[in-house]
This record gives sequence, structure tokens and C-alpha cells, in this order.
Amino acid sequence: MKIDCHECSMYQTAHCDDCLVTVMLHPPGDVVEIDEGLDDSLRTLSGAGLIPTLKFRPRAPSARDASSSEGAAQAG
Repeated sequence: MKIDCHECSMYQTAHCDDCLVTVMLHPPGDVVEIDEGLDDSLRTLSGAGLIPTLKFRPRAPSARDASSSEGAAQAG
């Protein structure tokens, strides 16, 4: 699983303060990658209330995102 905080619908909200990525992984401003083996462990720990849950929710594509990807496709 790749997580880019900038692509999260909850980015820069109060939810960031209690998100697994912020609390445990301290992203350096880039994408965080959680491999499948670690994913199960993190789910178990968060399910037991020992660590925060992952609150990442992908943003819905905006009109600006759609137009910029269309422009890139036409240019390529």
C-alpha cells in the first residue's frame, strides 16, 4: 500500500494528528509504503487500540486533476 498524505481527503485536518502515518511513520513529505506483512500487524495493533488507525482516504479526482491529466495525455 502506498500512501501519499497530499492525496488524502483528510490532509491538513484534525485527523492528521491521530493518523497512523503521522504518529508512527512520520512521513518525510513523500509517499509512505506499507508492505503486506506489516499491514496485517498494524491492523492488529490498531484493532486492539494500541496504535492509531490508518485514516487515509483517497481524494476524489477534482476537475483540475482531470484537465491536467487530459492535457498531459494529449501532449504525449
